[in-house]
Amino acid sequence: MANFTTAKATTFFDIETTHLDPKRSAILEISIITDWDSGSTDTWTTKIKPRPVELEFASEEALKICWYNEEDWKDAPSFEEVADTIAKKLRFGPIIAHNIDFDVSHLTAVFERYGYKKWSRESPSSDKTYSFGYPKIDTCALSYLFLETERQNLDTLREHLDISTDGAHTAEKDVGDCRQVFYHIIDATIN
Repeated sequence: MANFTTAKATTFFDIETTHLDPKRSAILEISIITDWDSGSTDTWTTKIKPRPVELEFASEEALKICWYNEEDWKDAPSFEEVADTIAKKLRFGPIIAHNIDFDVSHLTAVFERYGYKKWSRESPSSDKTYSFGYPKIDTCALSYLFLETERQNLDTLREHLDISTDGAHTAEKDVGDCRQVFYHIIDATIN
């Protein structure tokens, strides 16, 4: 546990998307919570307005689950307007999400679609780069290992831990609940 307790920041994030397939998907919403080693916490959430062509490839079911409607997203920034902020906020690790591979694969696909490159030592000065903090921790996997539940989706975990489902499938609610699940498991395994 020494690495976790000495990390400068622990970053939780969740995204809502237009599709399950990262190649066809756009990011509709993202929420990022950073717990700093100083004890302070930053929370940043934004809707992201999809381009018309991205909506053409959207899954109606995904849009319904994520509560998407044009009116609520009409003043939202585009991905281009928030991409640098997202890239900066996700570079602090460890980074934690529920089913993290889903979120990372979608963000990677969208970053690359918008001309961003994965940061490397060979190209450190490039303006349009992204990277993800290390390590990547999945609360779905942790729940499988440490909680006595038959399923590990967030709704099942909410029920198991008596967390309200109000606002479920919004990035802000889901990342907050992911954070609760993570700290519950950490506290239970330490004590």
